[in-house]
Amino acid sequence: MLPLCLVAAVTIAGCGSPVDTSNLTQVQMSSSQALPPPYGSAEAVLTTAASLATFRKAMSSDGIGLSGTATSSEGCAGGIQYAIVLVRGGGEGSTTLNAYDCGGQITGNMTGNVSGFLDYVRPLLVATPSG
Repeated sequence: MLPLCLVAAVTIAGCGSPVDTSNLTQVQMSSSQALPPPYGSAEAVLTTAASLATFRKAMSSDGIGLSGTATSSEGCAGGIQYAIVLVRGGGEGSTTLNAYDCGGQITGNMTGNVSGFLDYVRPLLVATPSG
């Protein structure tokens, strides 16, 4: 019998540790694109009970986990870097998820349906002024 993690890895990209989404008080999200134009960055902060519940649901439905070791892009220039910080109340530590979407490949420290999860994140991000 194959371990569940191995079976799941066939279905979703990688197998990582579940991310604790309990006691979330805030989710800070940002993206930045250096090359090619258009250059820019965007950010969003989720704080309401409804937005945090929707975030938890998106993470769960896309099976987002935290990989033991982050993957990195091999020679890809440009793309978009995403950072997602889960802030918990009660003195609990925060968790930072990251993904780099470049040349049709997504690398970083997330496992699961990362592409689908980024489809949820992108519309939430609001462009920030440069300069």
